[in-house]
Amino acid sequence: MKTKTFLFVTMILFSSVLFYAQEKSLKVAFSGANGIFVYTGLEIPFVSAAKTIPFKYKIERSEVGRNQWTEITQISVPDNFEEFTQNIYKLNRQLKDSIPSKELPLELIWQRAKQFERLDSMKFLANPLVVRLALGVCFLDKQVEKNKNYHYRISKIDTKGNVLESFISNEVYYPSKYVNSPLTFSSKRTSDDFIQIIWKANADFKPSSFKVFRRENFKGDFIPINPLKSYNSGQNQIALSIVDSTVKANNTYEYFILPFDYYENEGIPSDTVTLPAFSFNKIFPPYEIKVTEIDSLGGLKISWKLDNKDKIISVKIFRSIYSDKDFTQIGEVKGLDSVYIDRTAEPMVKYFYYLQLNDQFGEVPLQSAKVFGLYKSNAIPPPPYYLRPDTTSFGVKLVWNKPDEYVNKYHIYRNIGDDENLSELKVIQSTDSVVQFLDTSSSLKGKRVYYYSVRAENTSGNLSRFSDTVQVHPKIKTVINSPKQLNGYELDGKVFLYWENLFEKDETIEGYKVYRKKLGDVRNEFIALFDTLLPPKRNNFVDITPTEGNDYEYSVKAFDMFGNESNFSSSIKISIPEAPILPPAGLTAISIDEGIKISWQPTSQQNNKGYKIYRYERGQEPKEIGSVNAETYEYLDKSCTNGNLYFYFVKTVNNKGKESVPSEELGIRK
Repeated sequence: MKTKTFLFVTMILFSSVLFYAQEKSLKVAFSGANGIFVYTGLEIPFVSAAKTIPFKYKIERSEVGRNQWTEITQISVPDNFEEFTQNIYKLNRQLKDSIPSKELPLELIWQRAKQFERLDSMKFLANPLVVRLALGVCFLDKQVEKNKNYHYRISKIDTKGNVLESFISNEVYYPSKYVNSPLTFSSKRTSDDFIQIIWKANADFKPSSFKVFRRENFKGDFIPINPLKSYNSGQNQIALSIVDSTVKANNTYEYFILPFDYYENEGIPSDTVTLPAFSFNKIFPPYEIKVTEIDSLGGLKISWKLDNKDKIISVKIFRSIYSDKDFTQIGEVKGLDSVYIDRTAEPMVKYFYYLQLNDQFGEVPLQSAKVFGLYKSNAIPPPPYYLRPDTTSFGVKLVWNKPDEYVNKYHIYRNIGDDENLSELKVIQSTDSVVQFLDTSSSLKGKRVYYYSVRAENTSGNLSRFSDTVQVHPKIKTVINSPKQLNGYELDGKVFLYWENLFEKDETIEGYKVYRKKLGDVRNEFIALFDTLLPPKRNNFVDITPTEGNDYEYSVKAFDMFGNESNFSSSIKISIPEAPILPPAGLTAISIDEGIKISWQPTSQQNNKGYKIYRYERGQEPKEIGSVNAETYEYLDKSCTNGNLYFYFVKTVNNKGKESVPSEELGIRK
């Protein structure tokens, strides 16, 4: 059979201007399957009158790094068409995957080559590798050793062997590997007369050509064949197609393809595809398909009739909740079977089904008509389990586990009044394995305990028994009444406070805190007088810590057992008067040589800073003549004059610098 091959190969071009400089390195050497291909240039060195200097190409080779050049050939071009065709025939036998000569327009190629004497002017006619080799612008060097790096020196020489121009090729390693994108099976068509297969791959590293290998009835080795081939290349994907019309009806065939790059390096083989030469038009799809409910087995029964069962290996069953999409396979039975039980069907869900036939080689391109069914179960679902409550600042959260795969609805119950009787609060739908519900009813109060329970409902509408009952107290902020009727008074430097007993009206009251602030203080804020709470039945308090001479403001807060607190009560202001400063008593005076010595008894007050001593004479105002600290109880007046009569008294000075009234006076003559 004649093979049609479409090559999509980018032509390797190099301009003759590259010969302007000596010893330039150009990429003209490429590792192939049986050696290294070396290009000489775009000019075809025909001998013609048009050429000023006749030339041909000399190629030398050296291992990279050794710089030992060995001449390997002087390329000559064919003199005539017959010699050109002989070159083609010879190369077809040598190359691994060459285009056969009968598939090439040889006369046209030779005509264009002689006309233009340049590869680039021949355009697509110069693309085949065998043409380039036959015209003498490419050479296959087979005398290379594996696992070595080479480079080549290409020289243009005249008829006397003189070098006109030369350049150095790129370095090239032999052998090379061609790693193509994986070729995977895409589609097929089969009949009694032919088999068509399409492989696809990403467009990266696309092959230049490919060979087809086949094995018949699983016997012997794979052998190459020449089917009708096509190669379609898109921007992102390539498709390689074969049509084998040499098959025999009802025989089984295995195929794979082997890709090659432009230089005949083998790539990675494709998937192997196994197919029969059989027309599936002889097989009819299942018919009389029925879907019936089987509650005893818990599901739906699909039954059908099928002809040609001996041709069918299995029947696949597909299901969806939609009539036109999202079908998935749920089961597979033998070709001789005619019944399938769908035990995964959920109650009260409408399902659509169709059947797919399969022979020993895969799916038969036939499927049945679509049918539907509905399963209603009488089974009572188990109740929700592991019900646990949680509280938030705005309600109650319930969490529980789904008890059954067919449950999709829940009934939540709660006590509505002050008793423990439960009433239905809400019905929700959920298919989650862990379900949550948030009760944010405005009737929830933070001062009471609530009871909850949940019942499950399955897709058939059957209700479970009640779950365990749980109790919870919401963390909803509750407004507590502030204590009223706050009153108080001062007695002996202490403040006595009392207020309304809130516990008589609200037994959730846990206690009270008393707050105080000093008037005129920079902070000007209430500070709690203690950290703990006063007992809920104690509605009075005595503050023993005020300081005399200060004015204070008091307020009270109430707290309940749930952590809520009231606002400040109305405040009350109380002043703590200062105690009078006592003057010293027992004043005595004696005249001694140094002056007059004054003595006295200390006072019983604690906040004294010291004492001031005053003196005057008849008809004069008293003047301070000295002072002592609080631990000194005498003073020596050295400023007195002999013969004069003096009168003395003493005042006590406290820590604030305030003075007491004068002590009793005492007169004495010096």
